[in-house]
Amino acid sequence: MRRIALILGALLLIGSNIACCIMPRLPEIEINVPTVQVGEMRDEREEIPLSGVESATVELFFGAGELEIAAGDPDLLLSGHFRYNIEQWEPRIDFQNGVLTIKQGDSDDWGISTGNAHNEWELGFSPDIPLDMDVKVGAGKGRMDLTGLQLTTLELDLGAGDFDVRFDEPNQARLERFALNTGASKLQVRGIGNAGPERITVQGGVGDITLDFTGDWVRSAEVDITAGIGALTLRLPDDVGVEIQVDGLANVETSGLRRSGDVYVNDAFGKAEVELHIQIATGLGAVKLIQVSND
Repeated sequence: MRRIALILGALLLIGSNIACCIMPRLPEIEINVPTVQVGEMRDEREEIPLSGVESATVELFFGAGELEIAAGDPDLLLSGHFRYNIEQWEPRIDFQNGVLTIKQGDSDDWGISTGNAHNEWELGFSPDIPLDMDVKVGAGKGRMDLTGLQLTTLELDLGAGDFDVRFDEPNQARLERFALNTGASKLQVRGIGNAGPERITVQGGVGDITLDFTGDWVRSAEVDITAGIGALTLRLPDDVGVEIQVDGLANVETSGLRRSGDVYVNDAFGKAEVELHIQIATGLGAVKLIQVSND
């Protein structure tokens, strides 16, 4: 428990001929900040069999700690390994009507820890069925190897921390939308072309963001990026047509692209069957547009 006493006073001078007036004393205000106790390390595993499930929606709410996501056992919708030492952070898992919810305790119970807190999740999902994934992370480290998963929609809402997202092989499902929101973080997303999204929206706050658009593109895509303050780097494949418009105050550096009117394009633009149309709105910072080999 913490007690914060706020006592405010003010002296108002109205004029040389008017007496000093003192504002009345405000009452003390108590603000209680919840704390949570660190206990013994708990090591738990949870499995949910696929059992005829043909598709699923995954809703993941992770407060703080270290999170790993990857393709897992094809016969298990979820294979989870959880290590934590705060009782209130016990993961809560529910699956019904095709929706799998994985949540770190109750948000009201997260509080401030009184010692060395640990919270580590390793989650594997079946690669055999289409998945709509909605992942929300408050803070920490995240390694999300989404290679092999059949993604139909993907939403990543990442707060403060260090995150790595990758797609090393082509997505076997049609990814209609990929939405990415990030706060004050370092973020790298690799192989976006393998995910194959039709529509990409990125909302960045303060930090360092690298978006690697290499991979096996099978269709053109529209990309909208809003970046705050920091560094934004785009790695762009040389065998896909690229057209980029940048609005804002950021300094723009290019390699392998040229300026054509109000946009930047590569040599493949207007010739390749697949094109990326990218709109960037930035605040202060730096934007790097780098063409790389898509071997």
